Amino acid sequence: MLRSGGTQTKEKTKMDLDDLRRLRAEALATMETAATAIEELETAETAADDEAMVAALAAFEEAETAFAASDRRVRRVESVEQAAAASASGGDNSSAAPGTVPAAASNPAENGLEIGFMMHALTNARGDRDRACAALEENGHSGISAALSGATDAAGGVTIPRAQSEQIIELLRPMVAVRALGARVMPMPAGQVRHAQLTGSATASYGPENGAAIESEQTFAPIDQAFKTLKALVPVGNALLRHSTAAVAALIRDDMLQVMRLREDLGFMRDAGAANTPFGLRFWTPVANLLTGVANDAAAVETAIRFLVSRVEDANVMMVSPGWIMRAGTKNFLASLREPVHGSYLFPSIQEDGELMGYPIKTTSQIPANLGVGANETEVYFADFNEVMIGDAMTVTIATSSEAAFVDQGGNTVSAFQNDLTLMRAISEHDLAPRHVEALSGLNGVNWTL
Repeated sequence: MLRSGGTQTKEKTKMDLDDLRRLRAEALATMETAATAIEELETAETAADDEAMVAALAAFEEAETAFAASDRRVRRVESVEQAAAASASGGDNSSAAPGTVPAAASNPAENGLEIGFMMHALTNARGDRDRACAALEENGHSGISAALSGATDAAGGVTIPRAQSEQIIELLRPMVAVRALGARVMPMPAGQVRHAQLTGSATASYGPENGAAIESEQTFAPIDQAFKTLKALVPVGNALLRHSTAAVAALIRDDMLQVMRLREDLGFMRDAGAANTPFGLRFWTPVANLLTGVANDAAAVETAIRFLVSRVEDANVMMVSPGWIMRAGTKNFLASLREPVHGSYLFPSIQEDGELMGYPIKTTSQIPANLGVGANETEVYFADFNEVMIGDAMTVTIATSSEAAFVDQGGNTVSAFQNDLTLMRAISEHDLAPRHVEALSGLNGVNWTL
């Protein structure tokens, strides 16, 4: 954890819930391996007192004991987290003044303010969780203090309770284009998960009343997801942090959400899987579903747009949550296109309903407008986002420092201490993969922006 000068970092004295779930998953895998070994020995009619059989049975019993122990630890920590979340929801009857911001905010604008108050308190307490909890209690935020007291010390900061982490993740949903269009968020507590991708479907056929059905079988390929770590770093002026108000908490929350939103947009669409980044939609999209160098005249644009939709529809995709992602400039360019003969707008639904071909549009500045050889191309994505899965740890780890340095967007090293700033860092973990790549299509348009 980031600390100031003389404060020592607390050692991680207990494993967090995700670590325990990983141990439980490992114990289960060991049990399955041992059970398979026993099955093979029994199939070979190995005697019960044979050395190999005795060893296999012992290995299974050991794995079973380890799994039971891990499962008990997981359930115990889950119970503690549930109790902490219940305490944070305003259920305590302490004599302290009532919390300013309850965990379940009646005003949507107050959602996630607990995170802002927690980061503010940790900053003023120089990362000491106990002092931060005491300060929150003194300021009348008893519910938030109770939630923070149930947080887990992690090597890189404090992993805040799951209830508050999920609030932040939920706040990101309408802000991140891929999430907003309906991508499925799947908990990935063990750090990795494997899904099955349908590569060949079963068939159906007509036949005589008493005739045998023609055999067919679906075929599958695995899709693996593993955590990719997103780190959001937000510098905040210390003058603001000297005041514990809802406005300051909202500022901290909004700044953190903004940097997380922009990086998720970029990662979920354009990252290529290098340097611990996810594979974005661009690199999951089949080559047959991609168009390059599309001209910007009305005929070429309309043909390309219809092509993207047709490629997805022709693949028998269910079209549960279809939608578009593009730059705002591209959206406005498409809205301004006119039919060359009569002069009517080519896509009037963009202005009227914010839709293209009947499907919603989400815009992001994270799609460049200077791609291609001529530095004048941009990208448009179309997909059924119900087929896109985001595996998420559903936790956020926070840390603060008033003495660290950071590198700004201009490549300059900035000292937080010298500039009277405090650095706030939030870490989340997730990955993205489509269930079926045929649900994705896209194009590069030349001068498709205003």
